Amino acid sequence: MVSPVNLHSPNLICICINDKKGKDYSGLIWHQYQNKPVAFTTAIGMIMEMDWLYDRWQFPQSSTRIRAFESAENTIEHEEAMLSMDEKRVTNRAGNIGTFIVRVKYRQNATWQGEVVWAEKQERKYFRSALELLKLIDGALEMTAGEDG
Repeated sequence: MVSPVNLHSPNLICICINDKKGKDYSGLIWHQYQNKPVAFTTAIGMIMEMDWLYDRWQFPQSSTRIRAFESAENTIEHEEAMLSMDEKRVTNRAGNIGTFIVRVKYRQNATWQGEVVWAEKQERKYFRSALELLKLIDGALEMTAGEDG
């Protein structure tokens, strides 16, 4: 489905948006380390799930240590599953409303920097923060809603 992304990136993620209620959306996150998707029910939940995956994979490594009220002595280990570099495992997915292939290159300044491809339009954009990524996805979903109605 998507070709303009480096498909051999170890942290490539496909976000499939299946439902939208108001300004929020839900769907599935597909990645190369397991055969089943990670579900999310809100946009913030999606960001939190992705951040958890990056922490677990230890890639891209975070440049800052997250502060929390509780003590987190929990060490993060690499996934036990073998990495499959088959591009179809991630890019051959589609959401009911929208599909976005995300590659986070860096996690600096307590946020993300990378690129996102809106699969349906084959458009690539670069983002400098997780908030900017959300705004790009929101804008694409608004354009899709405008075309439908």
